[in-house]
Amino acid sequence: MATPKKDVDAWAATLAQGQSVPFLFSRGKTIGLIIACVIFILIGLAMAFGGSIMWMIIGGIAVVFFLLGLIVMVRRLFARTPALMVSSEGITMKTAKAGVVPWSQLVDVRAVKQNSNVFIELVITDQEAERQAAAGLGVATSTSDDGAEEKVLWAPNGLAVSKPELCYWLDQERKARTSV
Repeated sequence: MATPKKDVDAWAATLAQGQSVPFLFSRGKTIGLIIACVIFILIGLAMAFGGSIMWMIIGGIAVVFFLLGLIVMVRRLFARTPALMVSSEGITMKTAKAGVVPWSQLVDVRAVKQNSNVFIELVITDQEAERQAAAGLGVATSTSDDGAEEKVLWAPNGLAVSKPELCYWLDQERKARTSV
């Protein structure tokens, strides 16, 4: 299913029918990262075949690093599994190791801007943070406006969706499902 990028009503309707709403990684962003990796691999090769031993070492490290990035991006391009899946039970993300993050364990959903990037931050309960940590995921902490520390997970970056609309919808779903 191709999920519309900005259609909150279509997402809500799909979820209301009992179906999950999948969000894939952006193919355009992934292709852009593949091109960047290839360019940096070529620069690294040029450095590795340069004159001094220092340039050879730096070039070799660059080639290995960006080759690994290239492998990850090519896998992402061809693996059409959702990076984020929203269901009536909660949110499933590639980055959440313990499976579904239940709606009852979500405290808040907000967009956080760092430099020019916008990230979707999911504030979770301490219980969910412990469950994710036990599964091997490093759970981050964030300081709220009132100075309290909160446990957070981040939705995968590079989704083929408008982040403000997704953030708004997730927060609306969270409020509707936790107030019942």
